Amino acid sequence: MVKLLFDLLEFLRACAPLLMSLVVLTLLCILLSKSIRKYSTVYYTVLGIPFVLIAIPVIARLFGVDMAGFSRVPFLGEIIRDYIHMATFGHPLLIIIMYMGALDMKTPGVKRLMSIRKELSIISGFAVLSHSLIRVLNNLPASLTYFADRDAYMAGRTVTSELGAGITNFSFVWGILLLVLFIPLWVTSFDSIRNRMGYKKWKKVQKWAYVLYAALFIHAVGIQVGFMMNPRGGGHGQQKTAVEKVVTQVAENGKEAVKQMPQTSVQATSKRTPTKGFADIAVSSSTKQYIHLFSILFIYASYLFLRLRKAKKGKKKRPVSVA
Repeated sequence: MVKLLFDLLEFLRACAPLLMSLVVLTLLCILLSKSIRKYSTVYYTVLGIPFVLIAIPVIARLFGVDMAGFSRVPFLGEIIRDYIHMATFGHPLLIIIMYMGALDMKTPGVKRLMSIRKELSIISGFAVLSHSLIRVLNNLPASLTYFADRDAYMAGRTVTSELGAGITNFSFVWGILLLVLFIPLWVTSFDSIRNRMGYKKWKKVQKWAYVLYAALFIHAVGIQVGFMMNPRGGGHGQQKTAVEKVVTQVAENGKEAVKQMPQTSVQATSKRTPTKGFADIAVSSSTKQYIHLFSILFIYASYLFLRLRKAKKGKKKRPVSVA
């Protein structure tokens, strides 16, 4: 039973990383809510470290110093890449913050999450800024070139779908709007800024969060659809990471070792019938992309439904004034 559960989790991690991360992060936030609220500064420091490690090589490059990034370090590199790509940390965390306003505040789990909404907003900022820093420096110039001089853009890249490249580059440029919307919301999450503003001004600023959620949806769908139509990403395709290369090499060495085993050992091993689970299900890359797109559509459509339903219930509860 335990193996089946782990196989299912591995299958979801491979095929629907956003949904999987959303479930895991939600449970962690609920379980650690008291700890996050009590030791918020510690969480800010620890979860801010990947942002610092991302920023150091970028700043060094601006001063002409060619410094190798920390993304090649095993395990640490995986965390840094999650920060950059947002798929398994930043985006799910923003979705959790978004959903809080659409759910019943009296529910124990939601109540715990609401108690750390400010802290989660600040934590999410490190991932968003890391993502924006890399995207602005690495992808935005090429995206602007696509709209300013399309012929020059096409000449320097292998593009399988011009429409797909257009959607991808629009989504990268659209990300600037996201950053402009996010920064005021993030800065005003800090108590010192919020207290200086006053509750009314702070509340007006926070209403822009709904625009941010809509813009985030457009950005996420645009990136996914653009990549599906143009797998090379119009020059923005991801290269195989150093960790993935090491894993592949280890796997290949393992196969060679099996080939070199004595025949009797191989026969003895082959007699065991391997058990199959969810993780053994072969899913094509295109199917995974459709699952990921469906995950985004399902999550945001569900939020919209719950938010509208909550607003409708709120109107019914309001007392009718008699003239």
